[in-house]
Amino acid sequence: MIQQNLTAAVFKKPHRLNTRLAVRLAAVIVCAFLLCSCAVFNKSLESPHISLSDLTVQESTGFEAKFEIQLRVLNPNDIDLNIQGIDCTLEINEKPFAHGLAKADVKVPAYGTATMPVTMYSSIFNIARGLLDLPLREELSYRLKGRLRLDGTERLPTKVSFKSEGTIPFKDLTVKAFPDQY
Repeated sequence: MIQQNLTAAVFKKPHRLNTRLAVRLAAVIVCAFLLCSCAVFNKSLESPHISLSDLTVQESTGFEAKFEIQLRVLNPNDIDLNIQGIDCTLEINEKPFAHGLAKADVKVPAYGTATMPVTMYSSIFNIARGLLDLPLREELSYRLKGRLRLDGTERLPTKVSFKSEGTIPFKDLTVKAFPDQY
């Protein structure tokens, strides 16, 4: 009887260890599968590079000015970006200048580029603050930030944030504003 109990205990113990080991191994395999499938199905996007390529004054009233800016969108991703809209803010000389929204239907090919127009609105006070010390500078600095709205697919995010900074030589602004004098 003692020999039977001892034999049964010896054989049961490894069986329990094998079951626990199998359960742990199965859990690790399931977690690895889930992590791999998330990486495949939820592809992350690198933020596109966006720069200001043109700025045109469209109209001005007593307290507000309307601008149209052209943005150059560079897509560093291996998939096309289908832009449905944009929400952005433009700062000039480190001061708030204009805010704009645009509904768009722009396709930026993978590793490609496209331009998109955005209508921007600025108060006369923001324009004065942004351009106040302009004659003392040789160039105008700008900062552009906002979010692109992409078409909603299951694998891609629907919003992508961006930031861009740059400078524009003051001479280029005056030549564009007053072409007959240069």
